Amino acid sequence: MKVRMLMSQVPGAQKADDVANRYEVPIRGDGCLTLAQLFSFLANKGVLEFTVEKSTLESVFLKVVNESKVLEQDSHWPGLDII
Repeated sequence: MKVRMLMSQVPGAQKADDVANRYEVPIRGDGCLTLAQLFSFLANKGVLEFTVEKSTLESVFLKVVNESKVLEQDSHWPGLDII
């Protein structure tokens, strides 16, 4: 089964921007699977290898930056004179 089709069956799963077959799956909240339910689902679908990890502060920061489409500006800031 293709990854995209499989993950479309997991509530709240969203494709990560950084890797081709990496998905972010919320574990807590309304309508979300528990970790045990996610493992069971993947095993029942024949997925033999997968990795589960907590979000790091760095990954959360990068996600916020990417979602906000923050563009790096030059070093000139209005009202700030560098001598």
